[in-house]
Amino acid sequence: MSEVPPLLFPAESVDSSIVRMLMDATPDRIYFKDTESRFVRNNVAQARLLGAASPEECVGKTDFDYFAAEHAERARADELEIIRTGRAVIGKEEHITMRDGTAAWVSTTKLPWRDASGKIIGTFGLTRDITAAKLAEEKLTDERNLLRTIIDHLPSRIYVKDLESRYLLNNHAHLASLGDKTQEQVTGHTLREILPGERAEVAMADDQQVLATGQSILNNEKSATLDDGTTRWSLTTKVPFRDVRGQIAGIVGISHDITNRKLAEQELARRTEEMEADVLMARQLQEVLLSRPYPVFPRGVAPEASALRFTHCYVPATTLGGDFFDLLQLSDTRCGLLICDVMGHGVRAGLLTAMIRGVFQELGPRAADPAHVMNELNEALCPIAEQSGSAMFASAFFALVDLEARTLHYANAGHPPPILIRGGNEIERLALPDPEPAAGLLPRFAYTSGQTSFAPGDRFFAFTDGLIEATNSSGSCFGEDRLCFILGQCAAARFDTTCNQLLRTVRDYTGGTGALADDVCIVAMEFAAQK
Repeated sequence: MSEVPPLLFPAESVDSSIVRMLMDATPDRIYFKDTESRFVRNNVAQARLLGAASPEECVGKTDFDYFAAEHAERARADELEIIRTGRAVIGKEEHITMRDGTAAWVSTTKLPWRDASGKIIGTFGLTRDITAAKLAEEKLTDERNLLRTIIDHLPSRIYVKDLESRYLLNNHAHLASLGDKTQEQVTGHTLREILPGERAEVAMADDQQVLATGQSILNNEKSATLDDGTTRWSLTTKVPFRDVRGQIAGIVGISHDITNRKLAEQELARRTEEMEADVLMARQLQEVLLSRPYPVFPRGVAPEASALRFTHCYVPATTLGGDFFDLLQLSDTRCGLLICDVMGHGVRAGLLTAMIRGVFQELGPRAADPAHVMNELNEALCPIAEQSGSAMFASAFFALVDLEARTLHYANAGHPPPILIRGGNEIERLALPDPEPAAGLLPRFAYTSGQTSFAPGDRFFAFTDGLIEATNSSGSCFGEDRLCFILGQCAAARFDTTCNQLLRTVRDYTGGTGALADDVCIVAMEFAAQK
């Protein structure tokens, strides 16, 4: 092995002790190597990274003494190329692994080390730890990919435009509505350029209204006549998109194809004006959907004369919650009720509830089989979890009431079992013999169902876990036993006040602060006693 060359400084350079002081004062790692890639000089930061007691301890050793072989070989190859060509390596980002398995991200700059005559006698370098920045970048990328996966699996058409109404982003559903275009084909183009005609002119006029006023267009129904003469209807919302300085930079739009719904509304309008009002309410957003008029049985009767009555209350823990319920009127004597709790809160939970609601509303007559409803929800959620690499699941309970058969047929995907009160005093928990997993956890899982009687005078109460998991100041949960006791006490109370009474009881239990740790959704239905 050849002798390690000394570190050379020109006679007129700054004193080496000052150089050493400057090197050791910087948090970046500075090092000099000879032509055999052996360390000649290191600063304190470099010695600390290598696990050496002092910079002098590293002299004569190589990267193979401290790093995993793969990184040491890459470093040696870079240094041989610098020595051969005299060309520097500037700001190279690397993932390094020490011999003990410790890993980090660094930015490395290496240059040729020359003696007083200009001859290359080795290399010297500076390495900066960028682990925190790289991890933050990876997290941001993961979140962006997750959001894009969710957006692309929504049945709604979502898009973003700039100040000139040129497309910046489109999800799969919207690209399909533009004639099965690709993102590359539409980015930077307006709707006028892609689909010229009345539809484009109306859309761009709406864009300019939002951009000029800063006011959103919410749930605006639009119709368009296609080239084949058919008319399509959509429900469109457009909101201003603002940059970090609060300036309007474009618009975000979401539209739903409601053609089938409109056709159904027109058919129902010929039969009864009241039914048209009920169907129109079904087009509102999540918050409005939870407060829309309940269906009546049979259709057309006054709410107080309905054979099946409903009441509910909903309190989200954050601005956008992940709990919801929905009702599906299958006939004058059959009704489906779905209650669901999506994992988490915020934007992700809100997007998933929108997707689940869309899947549920599209089931139609197929909702007559509760196990099939759970299978459909599970198969809709599992692809999102698989493609995003993150857990994405929802607990759900579906109940199908048949007023003629006086039965309640149900299926449960990891949801707290609802409670049935019979005749004002008998309490039954609607639990399956074996609990089944939440939707979105196990692809192709075959859900089962149960059945019980449901007679006039019976009351059904479904709820999300935020109700029974509400805690008091000592950390004790409200619990199912206390819930059953309270419902037994409320059995003789007015049906339309029971949910609000129950919520007040839970708030009192938690200390009456008004804030709950989790979303709470309660929905009840009563088979009206025959007069």
